[in-house]
Amino acid sequence: MDDEESPVPSFAADPETEVKEIVGLFDVPAFARRGQDLEHALAQFDLGLRTERLKQLEMVHMRLREWARRSDGPWGWVGVFQEPLDALYEASAAPSPVWGPSLGSLRSRRAVARNLITAVNRFNDRWKRRLESLNLTVINDLVDEYNQNYLLEKECVMGSPRLAARLFKPVERVNHEQYFLKHPLLPRPELVR
Repeated sequence: MDDEESPVPSFAADPETEVKEIVGLFDVPAFARRGQDLEHALAQFDLGLRTERLKQLEMVHMRLREWARRSDGPWGWVGVFQEPLDALYEASAAPSPVWGPSLGSLRSRRAVARNLITAVNRFNDRWKRRLESLNLTVINDLVDEYNQNYLLEKECVMGSPRLAARLFKPVERVNHEQYFLKHPLLPRPELVR
């Protein structure tokens, strides 16, 4: 009889192992999956806009490189623009300038400056139209579903409405203004008159 195997499963001797095996049979709870899905959707939407914005900034970046070649340092804006271009470099996520070996003539710098302003204006017009045309319905539907169902699903798992509500903060619906703040228009440089 000692040679025969016992009909009792091996995990019955270790309750912790049994619990781990049972938990392993299931996916993450619905409330956690809902939160992850919303977070992922918002991040992907934001990443898509950031990528699209960078593509649309290519002409502005080209004009900034052209400007840097005509200037021998960050002070080359004097006499052409009303203020330095630092804010434009930062807002456009342009690479740091590689300055030219010498300062170009005032005439050539003014010509490049006009081209740069045209590129900024064109970008701002296109980007404004793009952000205004965003269809936020799908994202806001996910936000609404999260806000409506998260607590209920968490309460089912935790067994207590008070524990489920602890630390819960409803997610605000997204709007166009938020995306204008996250992915702004560019400051328009002004020429010296």
